[in-house]
Amino acid sequence: MYYRSSFRSVRPHKGIQRLASTAGIVVVLVVLFIVAVYWFRSSAKHVADDSSETIANVLTPTSVSSAVIAAAQTASRKAVLRDVAGGFSSGEANRATDDGSFSISMKADLPEIDRDAYAYEAWLLRQVPYDYFSVGEFVTNDDGEWVLEWNGAAGRYDAYTQVVVTLEKKDGNSDPSGHVMEGKFE
Repeated sequence: MYYRSSFRSVRPHKGIQRLASTAGIVVVLVVLFIVAVYWFRSSAKHVADDSSETIANVLTPTSVSSAVIAAAQTASRKAVLRDVAGGFSSGEANRATDDGSFSISMKADLPEIDRDAYAYEAWLLRQVPYDYFSVGEFVTNDDGEWVLEWNGAAGRYDAYTQVVVTLEKKDGNSDPSGHVMEGKFE
């Protein structure tokens, strides 16, 4: 005599098994996505930390001794301008003091821009006491080079030892923006 049990082993249906495996795959993909986003954002922070200074950082005063400033004022007449925007811009700034006049002469290799909407502008910076001001907008000469000439009173601008070139939108805002190149008179 055989007894037949009314108890059957309960086995999940194939549809439920597929649903569970699909849910497992989705969970794994979501976790991988979150890890990838975290990795991308943290690597972007490292790139940003390694990049050149922004105009805001350059225009923020740092502690510099008066002796260093005084030595730079008398010895430096030329500044090599280097690109800080990730391009291939370059340039040179020269300063001179003659007959009671202080002059700045700059020449740069900069990308072409829409001149109705934008302009390249140069700024002189002084660390102690902290100050900066615009020396004007670049124009192009007959050779297509970006140039700028500026004159001021001798002795008044000797402490300005850093040059910053910005890309400015012609919107009436007089604050610097769009840091393109920088250099120090050395």
